[in-house]
Amino acid sequence: MASWVQFEREAPELADVAARLWPGMAALHRGRPLPDGVPWFAISYLATVRRDGGPRLHPFCPILAGGRMFAAIPRSSPKGWDLRRDGRCVIHALPGPDDDELCIRATAHEVTGNASARSSIRAAVMRTGVGGMVESVSHDPLFEFDLQQVDVARWVDIGRPGTHALRRRWREALDH
Repeated sequence: MASWVQFEREAPELADVAARLWPGMAALHRGRPLPDGVPWFAISYLATVRRDGGPRLHPFCPILAGGRMFAAIPRSSPKGWDLRRDGRCVIHALPGPDDDELCIRATAHEVTGNASARSSIRAAVMRTGVGGMVESVSHDPLFEFDLQQVDVARWVDIGRPGTHALRRRWREALDH
């Protein structure tokens, strides 16, 4: 499975779309100052698979730390139960100013007991000073997302005849 930094290295143009949609997270990940007027953590959506096989959609804040993508998920949240049982998931960023889209297909696994991962995530989040996120990554279960596919779309001529999407895709290279 691919890490966030591997995705960035292999598909920098697509990673730039992610940076536009998640400017606070991208700044944190790249060690840069927070751009004016944006939060550190962007609300996105996480689609998981329920026990009965149906889809479930949850708001959440992804975290980039140490070149990897994570989430801190409260123990009582159904999304954590779903991911422990079946790690397949999809992450979708809120559309950007030009209706840019970012959709990530991934597999999640719990890393709560990994002291190195927790330390890396906590150190990154501490730099933001966002108390709720610091508290969450310090105490809640942690999940890492292994990327399989990233799709981006940019809409052209929005609101006019001929509106269309320019779509691009990155897929993890599979070793056989």
